[in-house]
Amino acid sequence: MLRFHPLSLAMASVLASGILLSGCGGSSSSSPRGPQVDLSDLDPAQAAYCDQMISSHCLYPFPNNYFTVSDSNTPTQLRVNFQPEAMPIAQPLGAVIPGLPTEPGPVQPAEWNRNDGFSPGAMLLAHFPGIDLEATGAPGLSDLSASLADDAPILVMDADTGERHLIWAELDSTATDPARQSLMIRPAKNFIEGHRYIVALRNLRDSNGDLIEPSNLFRAYRDKLRTGEAVYENRRAAMEDIFSRLAQHNVDRSELTLAWDFTVASQQNIAGRLLQIRDDAFARLGGNAPEFTVTSFSEEIDGQKRTKFSRGIVGTFKVPNYLTSPGGAPGGSFNYGSDDPDALPEVRNGDDMVDARFRCQVSEATVADFDEPASTVTPARPALYGHGLFGEGPGGEFRSNALWDMSFDHNIMYCATDWIGMSRFDVEAGIIPLVLADISNLPMMNDRSQQGILNFMYLAELLRHEDGFASHPAFQHNGDVVFQTGLDEVFYDGNSQGGIIGGALVATAPNVHRGVLGVPGANYSLLLQRFGPFAERFGVILYPAYPDKLDQSLVFALMQMLWDRAENNGYLSHFAGRYLPNTEQDKRILLHGALGDHLVTQWSPEIMARTIGAAMHEPTRRLGDHNDANPYYGIADIEQYPYEGHALMVWDSGAYDPVSDRGNALPPVGNIGPNEDDHGHDPHESPRRTPAAQAQKSAFMQRDSEVIDVCGNDICRSFDHTGLAR
Repeated sequence: MLRFHPLSLAMASVLASGILLSGCGGSSSSSPRGPQVDLSDLDPAQAAYCDQMISSHCLYPFPNNYFTVSDSNTPTQLRVNFQPEAMPIAQPLGAVIPGLPTEPGPVQPAEWNRNDGFSPGAMLLAHFPGIDLEATGAPGLSDLSASLADDAPILVMDADTGERHLIWAELDSTATDPARQSLMIRPAKNFIEGHRYIVALRNLRDSNGDLIEPSNLFRAYRDKLRTGEAVYENRRAAMEDIFSRLAQHNVDRSELTLAWDFTVASQQNIAGRLLQIRDDAFARLGGNAPEFTVTSFSEEIDGQKRTKFSRGIVGTFKVPNYLTSPGGAPGGSFNYGSDDPDALPEVRNGDDMVDARFRCQVSEATVADFDEPASTVTPARPALYGHGLFGEGPGGEFRSNALWDMSFDHNIMYCATDWIGMSRFDVEAGIIPLVLADISNLPMMNDRSQQGILNFMYLAELLRHEDGFASHPAFQHNGDVVFQTGLDEVFYDGNSQGGIIGGALVATAPNVHRGVLGVPGANYSLLLQRFGPFAERFGVILYPAYPDKLDQSLVFALMQMLWDRAENNGYLSHFAGRYLPNTEQDKRILLHGALGDHLVTQWSPEIMARTIGAAMHEPTRRLGDHNDANPYYGIADIEQYPYEGHALMVWDSGAYDPVSDRGNALPPVGNIGPNEDDHGHDPHESPRRTPAAQAQKSAFMQRDSEVIDVCGNDICRSFDHTGLAR
């Protein structure tokens, strides 16, 4: 199959002069027959780096195979090929925020050009000023099934099988100027790695119900009109392939307003860096436990004895450092041995190490009193805890009452380290503002996050290996080890960011096979604008750096291509059976979502559930009170308990009652977040504080994991912000 790929700037002038590339001319069946279309508003030289079927933004529509080149070395046979001239330009903010750039500059595409395709959770972008989605009949978030209708005006189709993909369309709710409002098409279930998809938009209409005209360039391809420019004619065969495949599935080219294709990156390309550092780091252990140091242990936290708590153990452990910064300090990115785009990370200087922090907490259920020789030891289950956004492992929420209750009531010893890359230390070092001010710096966060995932694996090994923590007196009482030993795995429990990165850990760790992801998400490009306080916490830098609304949507989509390497979105297919190399296949996760969550949108766990094949508890929705007309479409119900497999539980704190000031309303449907002024109290932390949810997590966090029924024939009711059940 012939496909047009971007050409170098040097070649653009040759093509513009009317010389066709050898072997790339259109076939006789696709040769234009009609009059020449007027393309006087386009510059043919820009076709080397812009797709001019949408002239209002160089990289729209997005993602797009137009921005790839052939590469026989990649699993998809493609490589992303963004040019600097096409990338968004960050506006300098250094004059108002010290330490940020003082000169404008385009996003540097080198890291993106390592990819062999686009994100499996890709946000698809187009631009049609004046489009009315209701008048068009576009599928919305409230009824996803509409995207599969035969006459759906917006559809995404697998190019090889013709299978329609579950999607919804929305306009950018943050844009005040309709002329710069992007059309966003989002997958309600992740695309499949390595697959090619075709996007078809047909019979789009404005608010008057009138059809929106396609661009002249697209019309030239659709209606077989001459362009008069070799650089445009060179693409015709690829466009004819798209039209032909659509026609095979009853999509008439004459109705199309726009169509294009894109290819999803391969699983090898997305996960390859993390798998490389995992395999190399564990090979370096040679079967031994990681090196660690206990720096202190005490029955007090911050100088006070706490109920249900008997010992906290603090220290550090060493992990090979695959970052460019000494010791893996903030600001480093992966240390590649060469400029080859297929190069994989290597240990800095061959022997540099990260000194990662850890803290473990022993409850009174395990040892009532370490100072009392008569206290017996009831060995706890060992588990890792993953902290929230820009927090820290050994502190913060790790010392919360909810975690102590879980530890005491279910006899679990939690240990935590920092999600470096997305910890408070990265904020304090100024890395997060640098990333927001220029997304070229994103590897400083995402590469370090993958190092952080490796750190969690080493911490799990210290809990699993007989020469790890079990060998140290701090983890013993009267010679008895305080946690269960001889297990082949450690369990995982994480919330919020810990539920967003945690799936990547469970999917890839050799010593973690069961994980509970609390208020989880996948796909930061979906999550961020629906994160209630995003605008005031992060948008204050990102939006002035990229003030154009079309740029802002594109920036989120571009960032997702790199985020896939370090969050759930890039690893969900492993839980659906597309197994990773050298990784155990028997992996299970339990998703605990919060209805109306202000911080991690309630729709993200649903996308995860569809992608991994999780079943959910029913009844779930509030009767007569839900954003969606057809809630939880495409997610199976749990037919019988106990249930073995991936599961989704949606916890409900109750509708908002202004008299009692309890509960929460449902969130906005668009790409904006809820707030407490309009939507009641944030239920984000409610599931983890609810005893029924804790009991279900405990039953799942075992090798023979089961999802038990803790909700009966009712919805799953969680504690609200008062700590009381509704």
